[in-house]
Amino acid sequence: MLTQPTRLTFWRLILATTFPLVGLSLWDAFSLAEKLGIAPLTSKTWLAILGALALIGLASLILFLLTFGAQQGKVLAALEIVEKTAQSLPLWLGWPVFLAALAAYPLIMFHPYYGDLLVRQSWLRLFLFWIFAIVATQALKLAWPRLSWPGAFLVALLLQATVQRVALYLPDITAYPFAMGWSETSRYYYPALFVSRKIFGQAFAWPILHPSLHLVLTPPYWIDAPLWFHRFWQVFVRFLLVGLIAPALLWRLKIENKSSIGRWLAGIWIFLYLFTLPLYLHLAVPVFIMLWGFSAHNERRTWFWLMVASVWAGLSRLNWYPMPGILAAVLYFLEIPIQPPDAKSSWKSVGVYLLKPVLWLVVGTAVAFAVMRSYIYFSGLTNPGDFYTSLTSSLLWVRLWPNASSSLGVLPGIILFSAPLWAVGVKSLKTLGSWLRVGFILAALLVLFVGGIFVSMKIGGGADIHNMDAYAVLLLIVFAYLFFARQTPENGQPVSQVTLHWSVTWLLVLIPAWFAAQGAAGFWQYDSAKSQATLTAIQQRVDSVNAGGGEILFITQRHLISMHMLSGVKLIPEYEREELMEMAMAQNEAYLKVFRDDLEKHRFAAIIVDPLRFNFVGQDDAMGAENNAWTRYVVKKILCNYKQAAIFPADRIAIYVPQVGTQTCP
Repeated sequence: MLTQPTRLTFWRLILATTFPLVGLSLWDAFSLAEKLGIAPLTSKTWLAILGALALIGLASLILFLLTFGAQQGKVLAALEIVEKTAQSLPLWLGWPVFLAALAAYPLIMFHPYYGDLLVRQSWLRLFLFWIFAIVATQALKLAWPRLSWPGAFLVALLLQATVQRVALYLPDITAYPFAMGWSETSRYYYPALFVSRKIFGQAFAWPILHPSLHLVLTPPYWIDAPLWFHRFWQVFVRFLLVGLIAPALLWRLKIENKSSIGRWLAGIWIFLYLFTLPLYLHLAVPVFIMLWGFSAHNERRTWFWLMVASVWAGLSRLNWYPMPGILAAVLYFLEIPIQPPDAKSSWKSVGVYLLKPVLWLVVGTAVAFAVMRSYIYFSGLTNPGDFYTSLTSSLLWVRLWPNASSSLGVLPGIILFSAPLWAVGVKSLKTLGSWLRVGFILAALLVLFVGGIFVSMKIGGGADIHNMDAYAVLLLIVFAYLFFARQTPENGQPVSQVTLHWSVTWLLVLIPAWFAAQGAAGFWQYDSAKSQATLTAIQQRVDSVNAGGGEILFITQRHLISMHMLSGVKLIPEYEREELMEMAMAQNEAYLKVFRDDLEKHRFAAIIVDPLRFNFVGQDDAMGAENNAWTRYVVKKILCNYKQAAIFPADRIAIYVPQVGTQTCP
């Protein structure tokens, strides 16, 4: 059951939050004006902006103070004026205003000018997000008068945060011919290796990194789809696979009333929670498989789907190998009580009870490991050790705390993210009536938490909390059982749904909404004629290298080859950027030595890569350790043996050719 704050408490919270947000936004506005070289007090436009902000802040402060005096009733009536207005207006009028308020924030952030100005002004952005949420609340009350003010606010905030999360992925769908980020081109090149004979005319080794992810991204190659469709497919399949966890969990909890607004809102909140991490799309598969496939009363069904999920986990990530077994065990502990033992056979009964979850965990993990070993065997790669470089890469303890790579840090970030769920769990786990069951559930969460922290500290991680995914997903499932009172206690009696204080409910929505407001994205702006000119220049270089009988190495932009945007390119499968970076971070000397030797021998007549900068930074700089590994093991080795022959800054592409004569190193 959910409690709600009183009208007075609700509006005091809204006003008390608005006032400091305005103050911090004013600070941001002055900082922005300074960056732009504008004297804000001499500009009419800036004076109007600052005046509007100051007026909103002053009004919220005055109204907040008045709620403590005799004018309290009039203040509340003024703030809720839409309820009186609704009596003279058609209810449907609220819906277009509501939808416009939900869309306003992402539209502003997508604007090529205003979005670019606001992207680094975090308080101004948060203020806009907050104001549009209040406008959406007013519109929702007009359209749905029976909804309480606190309820309308939470619904508006939940939907606004979800719209923002979805909108952040839309700019990824574009026909821009080159990579839009560090690893984007890898997401479209590696899937081609599974159908390499069709794409390249010969078989190549399968990818080392994230096989299951790249399997999911293979289908567009079946139909020779263009690049924009590959991008669309990745966005679509992300929403599909991660989104499937919500109906799977709601089905598992037997919340099946499809007309229930509460069911839809619960599903939307689960979706928002998972995208806040964010959960990678291929890691969602074993989760919804186990939610749908686990059966407390049908062992064959459980074992079958456990095997399927474990096979997928084995093709995913090392720290996810035990996840299907852990999910099955925790569902078992939540749903199945220990049979009341007699005095003579208590330990035996406990042993029998624990046998199934232990077997699921051990066998599931073993299957996942065996699948990966089989994948390595059939992959065609000559060095199996390349699959386990993450085990030897260094740990960066600084990533646990606020740092340049993450303003929150992994530890404070995951604590903030999961604290409201623990507020429910701490209160409700005891209803299981067995400390053994509680202990195993807590142990599973602890193991996944520690494992996630360990992975987050690895070089290459820690920029957000996504490596805490296994812990966060399991916590979500446990929380959902306890929140909806679907756990089975030892006495077998139904459990009453937990009563949540309204502050916990608010945090369950406010925290994901706050994370969503931090996200920024914009539609890719590019000159198609200039990009085509870059593509033509690269094609000319390919033709020139082919005419001379040489080889051309694409460290980046390999999708140009796999999607036949270039012709006549003989693929060199080694040294793709993401793989090369992985080996540099792990200091894989055997791999890097072969790379150095190839460069020193000038094996390649040309190299296509991002413009290279020889630049070491401090370990505390944003992704500083990663930058230094790339600079030390890749950039320096290339620049000591090759020189820049052409550069296309707008598309972040450069062509390097062998140095002739006396070689120079940076």
